[in-house]
Parts: sequence; C-alpha cells; structure tokens
Amino acid sequence: MRPRHHDPLARLTPREREVLESMAQGLTNQAIAAALTVSERAVEKHIGNIFTKLDLPPSDTHHRRVSAVLRLKG
Repeated sequence: MRPRHHDPLARLTPREREVLESMAQGLTNQAIAAALTVSERAVEKHIGNIFTKLDLPPSDTHHRRVSAVLRLKG
C-alpha cells in the first residue's frame, strides 16, 4: 500500500469523495445533486475539482468520469 501522501484520492474533500462515489454508482449530475441536496452547478464544480486533483485533463481518447471512478476502485 502506498503512503497516503502519494494517494491522489487523499487530496479530495469529503464532499468530493461523496460525489465521486455517487459517480461510481452511475448517478447523473442531476441525481447526485438531489441525493446530496446541492445544486447541479455545485456538483459540476466538485467534479471539475475531482478531475483536477486526480490529474485528469480533458482528452479526446479517455472519458474522465470513467477514469476518475476507476481510480476510486483501484
């Protein structure tokens, strides 16, 4: 097991972790917003932060949402 300071998931806030776990369940942004009682815009911001913290830049060849979930599962 890698030390925690090398784990990109350790950089996520508790709310970002909740959003990522909801993404892993296959929920849409709208469904995540409803479940967490926040706006869709807030969910979008959290997802953007997740992508940044997990070093997932925009890509024409990879789906960032899937890549983020795979890091959670990995």
